[in-house]
Amino acid sequence: MFSARGAREEPSYSAMQLRSISKDAEQVMKETNQPDSIVEAMSGLVRSESMDMTNDPRLFGNNVLMKRLLAFSALALVSSIMTKTTQAQLLKLKKDIDLTTPDGVLQFSSFLTMNGVLFTNILAMYVGVAQHYFTYRLMTAGPTGYEMASAYYLNPNIAFWRHVAIKSMLASLPVYLISTSIKLLVMFDQDMPNAPAKHPDPNNWSLARLGSLSVLGIVVCLLWFCAAAALVYVDRKHRQIFQERYEVAKELERPLLTSVQSMSSRGARPDV
Repeated sequence: MFSARGAREEPSYSAMQLRSISKDAEQVMKETNQPDSIVEAMSGLVRSESMDMTNDPRLFGNNVLMKRLLAFSALALVSSIMTKTTQAQLLKLKKDIDLTTPDGVLQFSSFLTMNGVLFTNILAMYVGVAQHYFTYRLMTAGPTGYEMASAYYLNPNIAFWRHVAIKSMLASLPVYLISTSIKLLVMFDQDMPNAPAKHPDPNNWSLARLGSLSVLGIVVCLLWFCAAAALVYVDRKHRQIFQERYEVAKELERPLLTSVQSMSSRGARPDV
């Protein structure tokens, strides 16, 4: 319907109709918020609830912590590129290593240093992503979010792994060049027309096997398992400190919010 001026009139609803619409909407929300069978089956592995949503205008302003996180986020980008590059180099590297020859020793040295570059950059990539993520989660956790995020960022354990990640990533760049140069030296020695023929010693331990498995391959596999265990430890430490800071933030804001809500209630009388 239109009024005399041609403007469209809003339809009017009775109180009973509004209550009915509200109940229908609430029922739809309850039905759509129920987890499906996959979520219920994996509920013990991954949490299906998120942190509280608090729209605080202070979160839209810049602060020194956000500036530091912005500079720190570049670490994850560089580390991801280095991780992809070194992993490709390791997979392309020939594994016919004979430690009884100078070329074999050089090839194995290049292989080990390239592994070191890969492990340090994986660590730096994780720290760059995890600390950025956890700090922002705490910063948006509520009225005391900035303080809790600062406490997380300045925690000695978090600061230690952040400094280790930055220094190791920067140190891995020249190490990567050294490892590549050794690899190129071995390639020149083996690909030249007058390269000596290979006569590997079958009794050397580097060529030994345990059943169908190479001993040298088992050593490298154990090395990667140790690196994975170290990364799991770093991840658990980050999650533990984040959970502690989040619980502290909730405990500190609960009496504050209760006090503010009681002050804003109507009918309050001054005690004078």
